[in-house]
Amino acid sequence: MRKVIMTDPERCVGCGNCVLACSLAHNGTLSPAQSRIAVLNLHGMSLKIQILCAQCTEPLCVDVCPVEAISRDESTGTVTVDSRSCIGCRMCTVVCPLGAISIDYEIGKSMKCDLCGGDPACVKACGYGTLNYVPLDEDAAKKRRKAVENISKAFAKLAE
Repeated sequence: MRKVIMTDPERCVGCGNCVLACSLAHNGTLSPAQSRIAVLNLHGMSLKIQILCAQCTEPLCVDVCPVEAISRDESTGTVTVDSRSCIGCRMCTVVCPLGAISIDYEIGKSMKCDLCGGDPACVKACGYGTLNYVPLDEDAAKKRRKAVENISKAFAKLAE
């Protein structure tokens, strides 16, 4: 069964526990720059938005990678980056509609959420119910679309 991380931005207090847990799980360090999740604070709106990979059904990052370093596991739906194959061209960062792929500047390679192999550290570290690891069923898909709509509205207000 395919699972995804769902976010509820209205519950986020901006503590950063998810960010630190991610960097610790992947790199053994407490460094926001090494995290595969980011929390964007929309000043003046009292809203914090979690930026992480949506594990797209048709990921543009997979299509654009010139060396096929990004792939999607059809059984789990997880989209991953093979850092051994990545050449650091940054094409995936350009096409990701969520801005969820970043560059690990220590090694010059792309990095993104890989769901921690099915046990996301960010979800376990969130004590506020902002992040949840749930099956992607129709109900979850509706909630996810609603979250994306809310994020779009928030960005539109920010741009005004």
